[in-house]
Amino acid sequence: MPPPPWTLTGRGLIALSAPGALMLVRYVASPVGPYDELLWAELTRTPAGWRPQVRAIVVSTRESVVWGRRNWGIPKHLARFDWTGSERVGDVRVTGEDGAEVARLGYQVGTWRVPLSTALLPSPLRTLAQPGLDGAGDWLLTPLEASGRVTPARLSVGHLRGLSPTPRRVRPLLTLGVPDFRLVFPVPQPLQIGQA
Repeated sequence: MPPPPWTLTGRGLIALSAPGALMLVRYVASPVGPYDELLWAELTRTPAGWRPQVRAIVVSTRESVVWGRRNWGIPKHLARFDWTGSERVGDVRVTGEDGAEVARLGYQVGTWRVPLSTALLPSPLRTLAQPGLDGAGDWLLTPLEASGRVTPARLSVGHLRGLSPTPRRVRPLLTLGVPDFRLVFPVPQPLQIGQA
């Protein structure tokens, strides 16, 4: 059993739009091994106030599904990721366990890099708030710590129809490539309703 805290490293893309953030990630190291991830997060009104919340997410390994749900209340589902191209330019097709296409994306990542850290963000914007899953009643608050290097990038969204719930129109206002990062998921803090 891999309990938190977890330290993960990898690379990815973050596309920021008016309703939220779309993230495409390849973890090269984690307590459950390498895996791929596609997620949609929104700034949501929670019992703890406005916090980012993962609304839809698919990952490429069953271990990540099980422990992401159990440790932090992240509503992960299993999917297959088929990549073509290179780390800098390529496409990815994501399919669900039933074989239906979840998403199709294209990406292009720049070359120059600038260091960045979540320490620059106010605490509420880097604290994930997830409602209890599978019968758990408490909300879980997880203050994330991330650092790495970013570069301008482009993420072309063919479709996201298989994500559930399906994000509303995703038109990236800013897309950043993150060629290498380190992310720490600590032990979450339970928040009972009425405690905030």
